[in-house]
Amino acid sequence: MEYGTGAVMAVPAHDQRDWEFATKYDLALAPVIADADGQAPDLSQGAYVEHGRLINSGDFDGLEFEAAFDAIAARLESLGRGKVKINYRLRDWGVARQRYWGAPIPVKYGPEGQTVPLTDAELPVALPLEVEVDASGSPLKKMPAFYDLGDGWTRETDTFDTFMESSWYYARFCCADNPEAMLDERADYWLPVDLYIGGIEHAILHLLYARSSTS
Repeated sequence: MEYGTGAVMAVPAHDQRDWEFATKYDLALAPVIADADGQAPDLSQGAYVEHGRLINSGDFDGLEFEAAFDAIAARLESLGRGKVKINYRLRDWGVARQRYWGAPIPVKYGPEGQTVPLTDAELPVALPLEVEVDASGSPLKKMPAFYDLGDGWTRETDTFDTFMESSWYYARFCCADNPEAMLDERADYWLPVDLYIGGIEHAILHLLYARSSTS
């Protein structure tokens, strides 16, 4: 849905949108990927979108996906027509949410509409422990003892998304015994992380966003 509409790949045998376009206009469907056994796919019901072996591909016939990818990339690079490149598609990340659990956002608002970051002397902001969590929304919005700072000033009651904290915890492991700073020179030795085991949300929200927000 976010890649494009209509015929976009010019491979009607192996892209469903191209297949629909070619079928509608009675264009040829030339398969270039066979199944793992080398059998040409049945294209009567739709495009063949699985990995397999190349066919009808000249010098690359018989290669499986990984080998074909590397071989075609090497050929293009040798001809000066392309090269392999990694594109990181980061998107805007909403970090405020109307919930109790999460790190408080260190911002306060003045009586004349001012938005002011908290000073170091006003940190840390600790969540109150005596709360009643129900289905009516964040309990922080109902607790003047938390948000009312006096003289018309109020504290932000939204909290950070939990990925805000967990985006840096792997880095904190480098020097967890330092009470004065989140990171120290030991981080230069241990980072960047070479292997991180976790789901896709960890690989993206923890590692990529952490590097973007701290660089």
